[in-house]
Amino acid sequence: MVPARSASHAFLRLQRGAPATLAAQLVEQLRRAVLDGVLQPDHLLPSSRELARELGVSRNTAVAAYEALAADGTIVVRPRRAPVVAHVPARAGQGAARAQPAASAPRLSKSARRLAAVVPPDKLDALLESRARSRPFGVGLPDLELLPWRILDRCLARRFRAMSAADALLDDPRGAPLLRRAVLHHVAVARGVRATVDQVFITEGSQAAIDLCCRALLDPGDAAWVEDPGPLALRAAVRMAGARLVPIPVDEDGVRVDVGARRAPRARVAFVSPAYAFPSGARLTLPRRIELLAWAGRAGAVVVEIDFEGELRFDGSPLPSLLGLDTEGVKDRVIHVGSFSRSLFPGLRLGFMIVPPALVRAVAAVRAASTRSPPYLLQAALADFIDEGHFARHLRKLKQATRRRRDLVLAELGRLLPGAVRARAPAGGSVLTLDLPADADDVAIVQALAARGVDALPLSRSAAARAGASRAPGLILGFGAHAEPALLEAARTLAAVVARAIGARERR
Repeated sequence: MVPARSASHAFLRLQRGAPATLAAQLVEQLRRAVLDGVLQPDHLLPSSRELARELGVSRNTAVAAYEALAADGTIVVRPRRAPVVAHVPARAGQGAARAQPAASAPRLSKSARRLAAVVPPDKLDALLESRARSRPFGVGLPDLELLPWRILDRCLARRFRAMSAADALLDDPRGAPLLRRAVLHHVAVARGVRATVDQVFITEGSQAAIDLCCRALLDPGDAAWVEDPGPLALRAAVRMAGARLVPIPVDEDGVRVDVGARRAPRARVAFVSPAYAFPSGARLTLPRRIELLAWAGRAGAVVVEIDFEGELRFDGSPLPSLLGLDTEGVKDRVIHVGSFSRSLFPGLRLGFMIVPPALVRAVAAVRAASTRSPPYLLQAALADFIDEGHFARHLRKLKQATRRRRDLVLAELGRLLPGAVRARAPAGGSVLTLDLPADADDVAIVQALAARGVDALPLSRSAAARAGASRAPGLILGFGAHAEPALLEAARTLAAVVARAIGARERR
């Protein structure tokens, strides 16, 4: 420790051997003293020679500190005269500023305030604390043990070695052409999509694609259909655009187009998941699909088709995309959104969207004004992974494992859960729902499960709040990310927690 030898600067404490140099420590401590009001404006400072002698450091250290403070305007250095503290306002609540009223909190935009009202505090806390984890029944998580990591590593290393100057300078807002071609080929085979490479955009996951759709298609106050129940992240993106959310109920045949046509006949956008509605797992039947596209044509609206695990269908082939329908005007009204986060891993942050030809230039302009496409190396490696057939093989393996786990979890929950709780068996995807008695508190049950190492989502939070209507309680469970022993143990924990919660309410 290097103590100050002058009472006037006794607050200075320099630590030899610390990671920061003595000069850097001196700069930080003097700047803090000025901001805190310990050193007032026009306060005379000792010369660099005197300061060095007081602190027992070299004069070069003192000179370097003064030069750094003068460069950012903290002090004023004058030729042949002692330096003085500049007129820097003290921080609120410190030194001379203590008598001033406390500053009010920064004002948020209306869209940010709306978003804060949508995102549950516990979910936001988990995001801010970076509590990355994968626990049984967590939703939207893949099984990392099933991934062919060595093949992915080989694809990435090969592309890194082969990257050219042209690749390094790629700046197309739609993304790398090689991945756009690979994606288009994959969705043409797997989902019946008919489009051209020019219509494909590579995004930072499906949420980034949804956000881009909102910014390109919605003005503040515009009406937008969203499925009810549906994902919170989608509702948050629509609210951030300042649009008016119009919840449309989902039944066993998918979104109720007739209800949407009554509630908002001139909505600008309809966000739907025809192959797999989250969290119910309902699929949009062909009559409903035709009805939806006919409404979009009459209203001049765009249908944003979000493909939540549409390829993980257990019975029969995956349902075709809306872009696979041979219906008049479909290519001008549908944006197809997909992601690799659930089939590979979320940290990959790669998704895609296929937009109508008439919107390509406008969407590209919006994209270029905000973000660019994801890193080229990741795009190129994923393109190879798809083109060489690895992705299709991985999907087959994933589908088999997911179906096996679904059957196991349903059987175990059916054996353990009380009769008042009903499990809905999904025809595809990696999520199932449990319907709880009407008076059950699904949020409290989720919290009790979390304390026991099991994750779930409350169904009530996925439903839109409507005046005078209660939201049906339930649990949303993801079963695709863990092996059978972990799922069985989690099912036993869940059954015990649910039975205890329901029994306690019945006793009251």
